[in-house]
Amino acid sequence: MQQSQRKVEQERSRLEQEKNQLAEQKVAAETELGAVRKKVDGEVRRAAALSRDVSALRAEREATAAKLTETEAELRKTQEAQRAAEAEGKRLQAALATEKQQLQVCTERGQELRKVGQQVLDLYEKKSCLDSSLQREPFTGLKRVEIENAVEDMREKLDSQRVGS
Repeated sequence: MQQSQRKVEQERSRLEQEKNQLAEQKVAAETELGAVRKKVDGEVRRAAALSRDVSALRAEREATAAKLTETEAELRKTQEAQRAAEAEGKRLQAALATEKQQLQVCTERGQELRKVGQQVLDLYEKKSCLDSSLQREPFTGLKRVEIENAVEDMREKLDSQRVGS
């Protein structure tokens, strides 16, 4: 009996040791579980923060994409306006060149008309009474023919300076 009691005592002691070991393991497991929970909580908070960051970055990316689309549309409009302005500038330069050419022609014609006018004035100024009498002379009519020829020459010079000829 004593032996049985000793066996029971040993068994109880062993079980007590096992119980203490299991209690220590339980405490260690609970401590480890607490640490793991803290770590998981930290990771959950970190994941939530990262999720917010991702959402913010997506929103920012979408805003940037919208702004880019808007800017590209404005760029196309500006390029079209620039092309139109360049075409208008070329058209105006061509018109200016034509106007300059016409001005040059008009200036030359005006100078020629001035010369013709001066010649007419010179002829009239130099006309004497004798020339006037000879112009009306009925027999030969030489002076009248001479004056008619001068008038015809002047008329031809004036006609050559008309616009469109």
